[in-house]
Amino acid sequence: MATTTVNEDIYAAVERELERVSYPGDFPALPDMPASRYIDPVYYDLEVQHVFKKTWLNVGHVSELPKPGAYKLWEQLDESIIVSRGTDDVIRAFKNTCRHRGAALVTKPTGVAKRFVCPYHSWGYSAEGELKSVPEAHNFACLNKAERPLFQVRCEIWRGFIFINFDADAILLADFMAPLDAQVGDFPLEKMAVKGVLRTELDCNWKTAYDNFLEIYHVSSVHRETIAPFLDSKSFVVSPLDHGHARFTTRKKIEGLYGSGAMDDLDERYKSLTVAFPRFPNGFTALDPAGFNWMAFWPAGPDKMVIVSTMMGMTKDNSEEDRAYWEEFTAYQGKILDEDVNLFPTVQRSMRKGDLTHLVLSYQEQYIQWYHEHLDMAIGIDNIPGHLRVDPVMTRNLGR
Repeated sequence: MATTTVNEDIYAAVERELERVSYPGDFPALPDMPASRYIDPVYYDLEVQHVFKKTWLNVGHVSELPKPGAYKLWEQLDESIIVSRGTDDVIRAFKNTCRHRGAALVTKPTGVAKRFVCPYHSWGYSAEGELKSVPEAHNFACLNKAERPLFQVRCEIWRGFIFINFDADAILLADFMAPLDAQVGDFPLEKMAVKGVLRTELDCNWKTAYDNFLEIYHVSSVHRETIAPFLDSKSFVVSPLDHGHARFTTRKKIEGLYGSGAMDDLDERYKSLTVAFPRFPNGFTALDPAGFNWMAFWPAGPDKMVIVSTMMGMTKDNSEEDRAYWEEFTAYQGKILDEDVNLFPTVQRSMRKGDLTHLVLSYQEQYIQWYHEHLDMAIGIDNIPGHLRVDPVMTRNLGR
C-alpha cells in the first residue's frame, strides 16, 4: 500500500494549492459528520476500548528519564503507568499496581528510585519491575517472588519518543510509525529534549479540541496577530498517510516562526515551509528548527479532555540563555492555545443541545474525515451503531 513520500514535489503541491479556485474535481465530496460522535457515551466507550487501548500512545520522551532509576508517571484513560529507566538502561512501562493488594506504588509525577516500595505494606520492586522484598515473607504460604513482578505494558521507542500499547497483539511501533518516519527524514528528533510542559483541562470531547489543530481555515480569524502573519494559509496541503497519520505543508511568509533556530544544515523544507504531522489517534506537531510543540489530546469522558503540550528543542550552550528562550517559547505557545480553547466548550454545548447535529467539512478540513474513518476502522464498523458511523469516502477513494 503506497504512502505519500518526501520524494514528491512538495513545493509544486503548495503552489498548485495557491492557484486553486474551485473544489478539486478528483476529490470526493466530504459528507456531513454526525455530531453524535462527539457526545454519545456509547461511541466514547468504543473509542477507549478499541482505539486508545489498542493503539500506540506516546507517553513521554527519553530526555525525561536521563539516568538509571529515573521514572515518570503517566496517568490518562483511567490508567496509571510507571515509565522507568532500569539500571540496565532499558526503558520499560509498568502498571502502577502492587502485586499484594493493588495499592499505587508511585504518587509523585517524576523522580529517581532504585526501588519502588509500596506505601501500604512495603513490598519492594526493582526499577526493572522485579519483586525484591516482602516484609514478613514467612507469613505467606509458598510465596515465589519471581512469579509476582509488576505487570508490564508494551513499551517501545521511536526516535526518542516513548510509546506504550495495552494490546499484546498490536503491530510493532516501527511499522505503525513508518509512514511518519519516511516524512520526518533528517529532522534530529533523537537530539531533542523536553523544555517545558503545559497541561490544559477542558469541558469538551477530545475530538472537539483535536479537530481545531487539523485545519488552517480558522487561523486568519482566531490567530490573526499570532500565527496568521507568518503563514500563507491558502497554500495548506494535506497529504493523508497510512495508519491514519498525515502530513501538512504550508508556505511561510516569514522564515522562522519562532526565531532562526540552531539547525542550519536541516533540509530546506523545514525552513521555507511549516511541516506538520497529525499522528493517529491523538497527536499533532509542527516541526520547526527553533523548537516545536508536541501535542497530545487525551479523552477524560464524553465531554472532558486534557491537552498536554510538550515543548521540544535543542539545548543551547548558555543555560541561562536556554532557560529564558524556552520560557518565552512556552509562554507564546500558551498564548496561541488560549486563543483557541475558549471556543471548544461552546462547540461542545451546541452539539450537546442538538443545535448542531452535523459538522460541515471543507477540502482543507479533510484530515478530520481521514482520522474519523480510521477511528471507525479501528473500532470495527459492525461494532458501531449506524447513526454514529462515517461514510469512508476517503479510504474508498484512495484505496487504503
